[in-house]
Amino acid sequence: MTAHDRKPSATDALGVDTYFRMYIGALRIDDRARRLITCYVILLAGRLGMRLQEIQHLRESWIDWKRGEICIPSFDPCGCSRCWVGALDVWGRKGLKELQESGEWESGVSWKNLKAEQREDVIKRAEFCTPENLQKIVYTSKWSPKYDRSARVIAFGWSYRITACLVTFFDEFDCLDWQQHSINRLLKEAAENADGVDSSEISAHPLRATGETFLADASVDVKMLRDLAGWEDLQTARYYIAKSGRINTLKLYNVMGKGDEAPPVVPEDPEHQFPVIGNPFPFQNEPFSPVSPDGDAYDEDVRRDRHREQQNQPLPLHHPRDVNLPYDRAGFPDKDQIHYDPNDHELPGHIDRDSDRVETKDGVPVTEATTLVDVENPHRVPRSRDPEPGKHRADWVNSKLDEFLDQDSDDNPALSVVGLGGATAYGTFRSASTIRTRLSREWNKYWMTNGGAAPNATKFGKGVAMYVLLIVLPLAVNFGFIFEF
Repeated sequence: MTAHDRKPSATDALGVDTYFRMYIGALRIDDRARRLITCYVILLAGRLGMRLQEIQHLRESWIDWKRGEICIPSFDPCGCSRCWVGALDVWGRKGLKELQESGEWESGVSWKNLKAEQREDVIKRAEFCTPENLQKIVYTSKWSPKYDRSARVIAFGWSYRITACLVTFFDEFDCLDWQQHSINRLLKEAAENADGVDSSEISAHPLRATGETFLADASVDVKMLRDLAGWEDLQTARYYIAKSGRINTLKLYNVMGKGDEAPPVVPEDPEHQFPVIGNPFPFQNEPFSPVSPDGDAYDEDVRRDRHREQQNQPLPLHHPRDVNLPYDRAGFPDKDQIHYDPNDHELPGHIDRDSDRVETKDGVPVTEATTLVDVENPHRVPRSRDPEPGKHRADWVNSKLDEFLDQDSDDNPALSVVGLGGATAYGTFRSASTIRTRLSREWNKYWMTNGGAAPNATKFGKGVAMYVLLIVLPLAVNFGFIFEF
């Protein structure tokens, strides 16, 4: 099996020390632009688990700066060389399937294993393989991620280094308009600059596996890992989780009655366990500074500022990668057979080009949206504008909080993020809820014993006392605060 055919696996992943050394090797690349690109690929593949084609097509309109998320869309119109090659493979596979179903080609043979002359023969003989159908594949599905589930959300705002890298990269580039072989050569150069790293084993393939392994260490269940990595099913995620072993260790400790002594599922001290992304201290020769000498970090405030800038920019509905048709590929139609026009692409979110949501700027369709995922799914995030600095409203929602609180507890961590008046009102509500629970217990204890017989003087006195202490006094205190303020 060739390296091209292999799927990423945990056995290909770089260890934490090797990954660190490779990142330092990237910082020894002389040219700053090439150094920045290398760091960009190493961080996104090796820690966020992104596929190379996703990294190549990542543009700023995929990024929700406010939430600190990369939102990989299900469709982003693109006519770059990689997209055409991908469409050519889809086109050829469908043609091969047609011939196999009609008995004109040996069954069990896959498109990827055919030689160049065999591919050309399939394309000549299959009725499906017309230039029009090839163009239709590009217009309707390129660019799209590998699987439907690969359209996903990956959080990055937890790392100042990744945030700094993304901000710096998109200050200088629209996207990574490099071919796969050129990127792999850059990664090998970083490995050659590193101490103790075998450059012959380095490419985007093991870096993606490294990122998946990191996500497996940081995940708490199989579904979370599958969704973060963008796999089609759970089986691959199970393999990575099993390889990590952390969840199984926790389960075994619990089975043996030692759950309180179990090591943590998610690694402790991430700044030491994962120094590249967990420790924001700048490295020598790094093309960006996660934390400045003055202590300014690429934190939530920086992301919110970037979000406000992004809101004021029209969003191009065509991908910025250069249009490049691979006429030299086996089976690709001749130039006079292809009449490609970027304006024939479908648009994200099934928007009609004549819609009032679409305008034309410099010959390119644009729309008013902050991210491409807002175009595809406008109901995912409310479209309210971000408040100005210093006027951020509390990002707090009391969502099923009672499930995690003891019924007798009056303490609520949510109170620390709301104003005194709101806290008082909420405290009244929570107190009343807690009081109802207590009163029910006390009612059963003091009033409903002996089959509900009339209470004696002692029980009557205790009941009245409990009512005053648990109902009258708390409500009086809370309402006193409300009316005072």
